[in-house]
Amino acid sequence: MDFNAIQRFLLNRGMVYFYTVFIAGYFLLPMAPGHRRLYYILVLPAVLMLWRELANFYRGNALCGLLLLYAAYMMTSLLWTEDFQPQAALEAVGYTLSVLTFCFISGYLWVEKASLMDRLAHRATWLAAAAALVSIVAWYIANPFPLSRLEPLGVMHHQNKAASAYGVFLVLSMHYVFTERGRENRLAYYSLAAILLSLVVFTQSRTALAGVSVGLLILLGYRALAIAGVGVAAVWALMSANSQLWEHRVGDYSFRPGIWEQVLENMQGHWWLGHGYLTNPRVNAYDQVFNHAHNSYLATLRDGGLVGLALLTAILAVALHWAWGLYRQRGERIYLALILYGMTSVAMDYDRLLVHPKEIWLFFWLPVALIMAVHPVRHLPATIRYPGHKQ
Repeated sequence: MDFNAIQRFLLNRGMVYFYTVFIAGYFLLPMAPGHRRLYYILVLPAVLMLWRELANFYRGNALCGLLLLYAAYMMTSLLWTEDFQPQAALEAVGYTLSVLTFCFISGYLWVEKASLMDRLAHRATWLAAAAALVSIVAWYIANPFPLSRLEPLGVMHHQNKAASAYGVFLVLSMHYVFTERGRENRLAYYSLAAILLSLVVFTQSRTALAGVSVGLLILLGYRALAIAGVGVAAVWALMSANSQLWEHRVGDYSFRPGIWEQVLENMQGHWWLGHGYLTNPRVNAYDQVFNHAHNSYLATLRDGGLVGLALLTAILAVALHWAWGLYRQRGERIYLALILYGMTSVAMDYDRLLVHPKEIWLFFWLPVALIMAVHPVRHLPATIRYPGHKQ
């Protein structure tokens, strides 16, 4: 099979199949290293083979240009990292390339293979709910119910990160509740949403719950307040029922202001360009050492200074503006809900954004990618649209 034949296969349906396998791997594969290798071996080479098609598709795209500029600048900051290491720098460049290719192929497929990708979004929501149900049952068979903090099975086992990724599909489920035809379909997606909300609650992740609250508020308006209220009340009830858990979880969360303050104090003398992308992310606060900044905006400021933060802010500002335009012009509220979901989540936890395949790709970079691809073709006839609903 020659190069042109492989390209034709990828452009027909092959790239969608590879992409589907990667997304399904979030829920089906047992270990994160295997999932990362799946992207590097299966998806990344295929995306690079389509570079001409992607370049033509994104030509003149302002958001794409900002994304490339942000990535290039953050990788340039490697050069002024105090503890520069060539191998670590090479890894960072590879991770950045992976994020960019994921964004480019996600948006491209969403527009060019709209029908298939719409089917994938629906099936992925079902798969996420099934994985959530299995995780809940498996965890509480072996651990105290409901006080123990759920650790989902498989690749996404860290509570905050997993809950944030599953929360994206909770938002999608509620979107389908109001856009699917037929009472049975709507009831089915209500059930999926209930399962996904249960997983978020049982992980006791306030980061994910905050993101879900914002996303659903944009998507559903005042009706989201009841769902958010149930989730918040359940999380706090679970924590308050166990005094040791309350002290650990609430005490840890109260450390965030001090962590953020220390990150800002460490910026003295490095405000404009930052410390460089390989700087040690650990933070000394409250006589303890924390692994990272617990805020991706502050992490960007730490690594890339005000220049890096300005570029990230520009990306998100354009994405928000375009998402708002999609809602006003085409009634598609889902994009605005998803981008604000991701922006909220990274404001309360996480660190660097240009990382190897992780949950953050689903709840932060994927909304950016979809908006980046859909907005420029908003005036063209669309076979797949994600309309909003009347409040």
